[in-house]
Amino acid sequence: MKKTILAIAVIATLGIGSSFAQRVHPYGNRPAVNARIDNAYEEFQINKLDHIVNLTRKQENKIKKIENRYDRLMAGRRPVNLKQLAWQKQQDILSVLTPIQRQRLMAYQQGQKFDRYNRRG
Repeated sequence: MKKTILAIAVIATLGIGSSFAQRVHPYGNRPAVNARIDNAYEEFQINKLDHIVNLTRKQENKIKKIENRYDRLMAGRRPVNLKQLAWQKQQDILSVLTPIQRQRLMAYQQGQKFDRYNRRG
């Protein structure tokens, strides 16, 4: 009887312990991303940028191509430096904008930076 109770306790402990273990992701520490959700988020970001700087259709298409190219780079085996890729992606997107659009974007970002601390809530 003691052996049976001890066996049940060991199995329960191992079962609970393995359920709290960390999962292994196929791409290192990054979880697998649902492409539909990723595309919806990118579309939301592009629409937000369009609302701020009034993008042309051609600019929107170029930005979508840039997003897709960097998605493929980051989905590769092991990206060398994620910060470097993110910075390069941002620079590529900024290169699509005209100087006036870049000024609008920078002014919007500066306003958001200071507005963040002045909110009441």
